[in-house]
Amino acid sequence: MGLPKIEIIFKQLAVTAVKRSQLGIVGLIVKEPSKNWDVKVYKDITDIKDGDYTANTVALVKDTFEYTPNKVFVFNVGSGTLTDTLKKVAQERVNWLGLGYDGKDGDTATLVSWIKSVRKAGKTYKAVVFNATKPDNKGIVNLMNDKVTFVDNRGEVEGWQYVPTVLGMLAGLPMTRSATSFLCGNLKDVSIFNDIDDTIDKGGFCLYKDEGDIRVARACTSLQEITQDETEDMKDIIIIESMDLMRDDIYSTFKKWIGKYKNKYDNQVLFFTAINAYFKELEREDILDKEYDNYSEVDVEAQRLAWLGVGKKEVEEWDDEKVKKNKVAGTCVSTGFAPLFITKKTLYGNATSKYF
Repeated sequence: MGLPKIEIIFKQLAVTAVKRSQLGIVGLIVKEPSKNWDVKVYKDITDIKDGDYTANTVALVKDTFEYTPNKVFVFNVGSGTLTDTLKKVAQERVNWLGLGYDGKDGDTATLVSWIKSVRKAGKTYKAVVFNATKPDNKGIVNLMNDKVTFVDNRGEVEGWQYVPTVLGMLAGLPMTRSATSFLCGNLKDVSIFNDIDDTIDKGGFCLYKDEGDIRVARACTSLQEITQDETEDMKDIIIIESMDLMRDDIYSTFKKWIGKYKNKYDNQVLFFTAINAYFKELEREDILDKEYDNYSEVDVEAQRLAWLGVGKKEVEEWDDEKVKKNKVAGTCVSTGFAPLFITKKTLYGNATSKYF
């Protein structure tokens, strides 16, 4: 697989990015101890068999299809633990994950902790949780309405029962459409906040009533603490969706590349060139802001530190070009390639992220 094929793969990924972004995969975790199964997979609401669930749970599973996800995994905790179920989740490709029960027994906190852990490890799982205590993470959306009222005969219920709908909503939206002001057509009322602006500012995902319609106030993540790597614009779900899609595209292509070519600087340059062409296509698709520099390159400083870490003191005297051309096997990236440092300026702001 030479450079031309790599470029073709990236170009195809860029051209189909918007379409693929609205074909997200939902993972809903339920507790059905009386049912003897672990995982169900659905492509359409008509695939769901009522007998596989209790009455309340089957309604929640069907809610995931209120909008247009590509696929829905339903994981059954049964009489086991959420920790055990999350091991099964980790074996599947899931974009948006959430609980189909109240999570008050500590499972909400467990899910928050798991999402933080896997995202720190470079995975792109995201979660919608209900009224979690300061999750503060760009990969976690924290639904805050105490009560919601469905248009069907369920009427008013606790807010956690709207998590499945939000999962399907976020999985089904393209990267060109924010969930802000999104119409929640299966609701007729929601609980009111004393200060909705303050709740949003604290990372809350809120629904409100606007002239009879129930809408999303702001499509925000729960991120609160802003750092050099966790920037203000990462509070927006659409930014995280774009970042995660690019990370997945690059990494999936990277896995096809490794092992077929020697880990030398010339081959690294070929790969970076292909990534940069991919970024140009994303600019044309209006996913990346063309007003900014969108590029990938060898992270020279990380490479230099890796050499120092194995005791090669003379690297302090090397210029950047020499550092680039001398790899450290097995460091920075498990594949042996030098790390990619990708400066990504998104459509809605400036975001710089290390993907590998």
